[in-house]
Amino acid sequence: MLRAIRRFFGEKASGQLARKRMQVVLMHDRLDLSPEILDALKNDIITVLSRYMEIDRNTIRVDLEQGKDYAALVSNVHVKRVFRRAESV
Repeated sequence: MLRAIRRFFGEKASGQLARKRMQVVLMHDRLDLSPEILDALKNDIITVLSRYMEIDRNTIRVDLEQGKDYAALVSNVHVKRVFRRAESV
C-alpha cells in the first residue's frame, strides 16, 4: 500500500536515487571535473548573473547532465529581480 502511494505521488525509490547519484559521479569522472572546478564554475555563474539581476544565492544548483552524444552544465537560479542597468564589477 505504501509503495502504491509513493508511486502515485512520484516519490523516487532509493535505488533510482542511487542510480542518479552514480551517473553524476561517473559524469564528473568522464569530464575530468573535480569538485573544486565545479564549485568554481558555480561561483563564476553567480558573479556574472549578479551583475544583471538579484538572485537568491541559497537556491542555486549546478548539475551536469549527459545524453548519448553530449554533456550539459545545467544551473537553476531563483531570480528575485532584473536590474535595468548592469551593475559595475
